[in-house]
Amino acid sequence: MVYANDITYLSSTNHYTKRGPSPSSRDGIFPISGEVLHGMLLWGLCVITLTGLATAQGPEKRRTGNICSVDLDCPDNAFCRQSSYCVCKNSFVYAAVNSTHKGCLKEARNGEECIQHIQCHSTMGVHSECSNGSCSCAENAHLETDRCYETAVIGERCVVDQNCYLGEPGPEREAFCVRGYCTCQLQYSPRDNGTRCVRDAALGEACEDELQCAGPGLQCRGTCRCRPGWVAHTDINACVESATALNEECQYDVQCESLSGSEVPAALCLGGACSCSYDARAVGNPPKCWRRKRPGQECDVDEECVSEEDEPGYCLAGRCTCKTCSPDARDFGGASAITPPLAAILVIAAILIRH
Repeated sequence: MVYANDITYLSSTNHYTKRGPSPSSRDGIFPISGEVLHGMLLWGLCVITLTGLATAQGPEKRRTGNICSVDLDCPDNAFCRQSSYCVCKNSFVYAAVNSTHKGCLKEARNGEECIQHIQCHSTMGVHSECSNGSCSCAENAHLETDRCYETAVIGERCVVDQNCYLGEPGPEREAFCVRGYCTCQLQYSPRDNGTRCVRDAALGEACEDELQCAGPGLQCRGTCRCRPGWVAHTDINACVESATALNEECQYDVQCESLSGSEVPAALCLGGACSCSYDARAVGNPPKCWRRKRPGQECDVDEECVSEEDEPGYCLAGRCTCKTCSPDARDFGGASAITPPLAAILVIAAILIRH
């Protein structure tokens, strides 16, 4: 009796032999008869033969289907492989020449003459076609590195980068297949229904539309500028939101600039909140920060004028004056260019102007 586990194939002699211990020492192994063994051997030979054929034949597109013994048994531009079947020569592909005749046609590349689509498919891929007697890419496909790829624009599904085609090469035409969808390269955004990519513009750079201005608080006015309520921070080249009132949270001094009076910076970001600088005071409703100006100093508005005791004054003829000046003008800033009688006249004049 022969056992299944006892079969060894001797490839050099095409014989089979028996190995291993006797059946009595192989409890549980099912014995097989000679007929079954013969069938198994034939099946094994068939598998080996078919595997060899599959490996040898190359692309199925070159196999003609003709049975042969010699090359003369095969159609033009084909040869007999292993005295068994016909295969088209290299650079030829099997195709139907017409309704009654089949044979091996020469492969064709873009622009070359053709009769059947398969001549183009073999070199340019399945998205090519034989149109008007020459190979070209089919509709909704494009040529890249001698192959035709199905065309996709930004946002459409893709398989490889070559699917993402936006036209002739250039910065605005660079696109990639990312997670199955066509995407612009980094720092570029899609335009014109995904048919081109535009480089993102930073603060101060030229722009086409709002979308191109990358970053919060930007708007396009020929160049990217800060929107109302935002202010440019030159150190980080970006827009930051302006504070609208004193004591609001802030990160940069520039956020508090809108809370300053006639001079900047009278308001600063101190301790994470907008506050008046040490030499300024909050005046008005809503309050803003104004630099303190003493009597006799140049001024623009009344809010700047104040005494050491924070007593408000007037800005008259471009200089600060106090409402009630003491005999010693040094108490209000040192310079005694304004004498008490003159100061009184100026105060009266300021009152009359306001009434």
